Parts: sequence; structure tokens; C-alpha cells
Amino acid sequence: MIAEFTLADGNPVTINMDQMDYFQPCDDGTLVVFADGRKLELQESYDTVAEVLNPERQAGC
Repeated sequence: MIAEFTLADGNPVTINMDQMDYFQPCDDGTLVVFADGRKLELQESYDTVAEVLNPERQAGC
């Protein structure tokens, strides 16, 4: 699965979710960590990223 987000510096980024290990909240958005150790800091909030990455997760469920 491919998802598009915005890096902390304002540039767009496309992420291959199959390569992602986990994501977590950080000071100014969300930190995405990949299986190979690379990390990206996104502008989007944790909840926004979670909604895209876990579509079955709905508010209140």
C-alpha cells in the first residue's frame, strides 16, 4: 500500500507501507520508522496517519 504525506520541511513524500515497521507521535507530527532503520518525520498528526494506515480503525471503535 502506498500513502502520501508531508515531511516536516513541507515537502511531499510517498511511503510504501509494506516497508514500514511502526509509527509514533513526535513533537510536531508523526515519526515513521522503517524496517531497515530509516526514519521520517511527518507534519501530519498521529491520528491522521493512523487513519490512513489503519482504515479499519474508526473513532469510537
